[in-house]
Amino acid sequence: MKKIIILLCVFLLSGCSTKFVYNNASWLVYWYLDDYVELNNQQEEQFDEMLNQWMDWHRSTELPKYQAHIEEIISDIKTKQIDEERIAYHREKGRDHWQRGRAYAAPDIVTLSKTLNDKQVAYLFIQLEKQNIEDEEENTEERELTTTQQTKKWVKRNQKGAKKWIGKLNNKQTLHITQYRDRFEKTGDHWLTYKRNYQQALNALFLSPERSNKFEETLLALILYPDSYRSEAFLSASEANIKASTEYLMGIIELADKKQINRMIEEIEALKQDIVSLND
Repeated sequence: MKKIIILLCVFLLSGCSTKFVYNNASWLVYWYLDDYVELNNQQEEQFDEMLNQWMDWHRSTELPKYQAHIEEIISDIKTKQIDEERIAYHREKGRDHWQRGRAYAAPDIVTLSKTLNDKQVAYLFIQLEKQNIEDEEENTEERELTTTQQTKKWVKRNQKGAKKWIGKLNNKQTLHITQYRDRFEKTGDHWLTYKRNYQQALNALFLSPERSNKFEETLLALILYPDSYRSEAFLSASEANIKASTEYLMGIIELADKKQINRMIEEIEALKQDIVSLND
């Protein structure tokens, strides 16, 4: 957590942009990875080669897809085609971006994981559980707040998010955000249970003394299909929240005036330009 705070300070003080993060991905990844596992020299060399290959692939193959997708979003906003169907389309397309990256990197992650020794594996899962405990404490703190306090916190966070994209909110938008607080189901405890179940399956695999083809196949499946460890209750709550977030977003946009729509387009255009600049 300390490192995340330091990184945020660096970003704020440097006026951090998408380009800054992307072009410094290597040391940012190592900074984060160091909290969970300490690689030896040979592993670091292997990981450096993998990371460089991932970044080259992502820059040449994926960034153009991001740019094209953003252009679709801008076109939909300009032509007032932001409805439930289009939002679902863009959400699924965004998920595809993430899944392609995961699928591309997964075989390399499996290869590197086979080289981890018992000490590295033990440290990894100790650190993961420390993060789980932090999350558990945050969930407890949230539950200890009164309903009014929880609502105020949620509304403030979502108003800030909306303002980032469309500027100052009008009274109807402010009321809309407040009214949607109760439409969203809480998933903090579901998320923590999912993480622990998933990590338990990973740990059981790494406790196996052999690093055979079976190990590779099982780890690859764990990386590619983690959602199989989500409970039915978690999946149901997530689907309900997707529906609520779609209606919430549609409401914000429907209540937006021309100035706000133009501000949103400008913000998305700026994101597109950041992506374009990464290939300059």
